[in-house]
Amino acid sequence: MSKPNFEDLSIHEIMESINRRWFSKTALQIKTKDGWNSLSYVPLGERAVDVSSTLLKLGIEKSDRAAILSESRPEWAIALFGVISCGGIVVPMDAKLSEKEIEFILADSGAKFIFVSEKHLPVIDAIKPKLPGLKHIFLLDDADREDVIKLKDLKIRYGDKKYLPIGLEDTALIVYTSGTTGVAKGVELTYKNLIFQAKELNRIVHYSEEDNFLSMLPLNHMLEMTGGLLSPLYVGATVTYCDSLKPANIMALMNETRTTVVITVPLVLKIFHGGIIKKAQSLPFPGKQLFFAMLHLCRFLLRFKIKAGKLFFRKVHNQFGGMLRGFVSGGAPLDPAVEIDFNAMGFNILQGYGLTETSPVITVNTLEERKYGSVGKPLPGVEVKLMKPDGAFSTDEGEIVTRGDHIMKGYYKNPGKTAEIIKNGWLHTGDIGRLDKDGFLYITGRIRNLIVLGGGKKIFPEEIEEVMSASPYIKEICVIGKKATEGFKAGTEEVFAVIVPNLERFEGEDRKDKELIKKKIAAELIRLGNNLAEYKKIPDFMLYFDELPKTSTRKIKRNAVKELIKT
Repeated sequence: MSKPNFEDLSIHEIMESINRRWFSKTALQIKTKDGWNSLSYVPLGERAVDVSSTLLKLGIEKSDRAAILSESRPEWAIALFGVISCGGIVVPMDAKLSEKEIEFILADSGAKFIFVSEKHLPVIDAIKPKLPGLKHIFLLDDADREDVIKLKDLKIRYGDKKYLPIGLEDTALIVYTSGTTGVAKGVELTYKNLIFQAKELNRIVHYSEEDNFLSMLPLNHMLEMTGGLLSPLYVGATVTYCDSLKPANIMALMNETRTTVVITVPLVLKIFHGGIIKKAQSLPFPGKQLFFAMLHLCRFLLRFKIKAGKLFFRKVHNQFGGMLRGFVSGGAPLDPAVEIDFNAMGFNILQGYGLTETSPVITVNTLEERKYGSVGKPLPGVEVKLMKPDGAFSTDEGEIVTRGDHIMKGYYKNPGKTAEIIKNGWLHTGDIGRLDKDGFLYITGRIRNLIVLGGGKKIFPEEIEEVMSASPYIKEICVIGKKATEGFKAGTEEVFAVIVPNLERFEGEDRKDKELIKKKIAAELIRLGNNLAEYKKIPDFMLYFDELPKTSTRKIKRNAVKELIKT
């Protein structure tokens, strides 16, 4: 049977034909303490219809919002496809957000329904009284709760309606870029966006029914949703969810499932790389010398597009299951040394680039065409140009702008912010880049103040500044990204702050006691940080006892502040 054709079928028909084609093959699975929780293709479709029919009976209307707050697992996908089937809009939420951030997203999106795992149910219990629009809670687990609807109990009955019509231009997802303040924006992505990404990634990575994916990124991460869920399911692959980012756990799963493809972020690859190098350095002298001599030789051969690493590093490949076709890396810059070493050892690292607003992939290296250090070529059908500050297109370097079927519909309920980023059909990424003569894109800088952590999390410093400015002990604060110099995060960005203390809040000699002032500010960062997700908290800061450098319009000069921390 041939694959279903995206162009010839409606969205409902695509979903049904995929499930019929792959029938009893395992679609999604996760290993729990009780063994494997597996879901094959036909039950996935059936359980999604159980969800959609129930939502319709509960009064869901076209474009009503339904949130999902859970760790990645098969039930996450059941909820996703169930909401989609009845014309609802899914609001996927980061499970690491704070209570206030979760409350903000549910309120801003106007979510009427939420699908939640038992782990996160206490948060929803706490904030539900403040969310009158949230009508029904669906629990993904079989917990002892009578006041919520359990996913396992949902069942379509004869004669029940199961679908509402949906079109390519309809909004499928609202993905929030951040959490707790007005800085947060809900990115509206359409079915057209998702189908375009699934189709093009499929062509590039050559997914097949023989593939076994390991899913380690959260499903609210758009690269994982399109590249690690929708594309694999389209071809009949199996997706395994990993509930731990510990290298030992990941490798054990990769061996057990014979993993062939992994969607990941640079920080995970850096941890793997560090482990391999550390193990090699601990070998007896002859073995260590041989390892690094082979690595040096394979690096040299890469210059001539000769990949001999799989012959020399078979033991390393076996640690990853022995069947790995490649890692697809995105979300943050990849350390060039990590990229080259992995490729020298015979692995395929396909680095790409994109934004949530571009659903998400703009460019990616492929198995056939790749250049180390670049983020690849644009997807087929995607236009990428470089723009100068005056709006003219550049042939050298400029802001990366893009247009095509990957561009978001806009920011939810925020036409002003949408108009700021999409101008004359071109989405302005805020990143600086250059294109070489072969069309490969290289990221060279950033216009936006965005901080990109090694794990791919993106942080708006203004959001953290707004939260921390509530402290009476903080007169001014500038949050920036600072390169970590130690540990496994070395070379990646971390959150750092330069803070001007409000000395008027300190009395007498205390104003001269810098250690006391720093302790008080640190306590304030901890107190206010409870309103932020863990990854947004400020792990380190410095005090500055003068006015922060500003423009004539009194805006803080972030680049000048970055210079302060170097002195």
